[in-house]
Amino acid sequence: MDSTFTYELRVPAAANTDEGWTEPARKGKMAAWDGTAHDLGRLLLQRWYEETPEKYQGLPAFVEVRSEDGRHAEINDYTPVHGPTLALECAVEEAQVADFAHDVKRQELAEAMQSAKKFYGLSARNIEHRVRFVLAPEEAQKILGDAQE
Repeated sequence: MDSTFTYELRVPAAANTDEGWTEPARKGKMAAWDGTAHDLGRLLLQRWYEETPEKYQGLPAFVEVRSEDGRHAEINDYTPVHGPTLALECAVEEAQVADFAHDVKRQELAEAMQSAKKFYGLSARNIEHRVRFVLAPEEAQKILGDAQE
């Protein structure tokens, strides 16, 4: 599954007020990466240590990687992983993707509920009844901003 990833490489010991505390030492985007966020982080960190600018030599660094589909990893060691560790990283990222997709769908549901009430005149009780298999009544009421009608 190809995804676009963004990354920020940070060297905490080199942060100073001249460069800005929040500015990464390197940042960028990787389009069409078909590996994991963890693998990309290890690759970027390994390249960093191979090509480290002089002012950063000898200082520990870490990479934060995020994908458009919800994957996220923070890597501070570029040693490749295998077996159960690799399987665990893959499972974590699959769970992140599922959580992100769930959050997106919940937001879409909330927007549809609010539109049904505001623009189509459905009552909060009617909407609550229609979403009862995916939302508890209290959640539906909170989304709609209503106490029971």
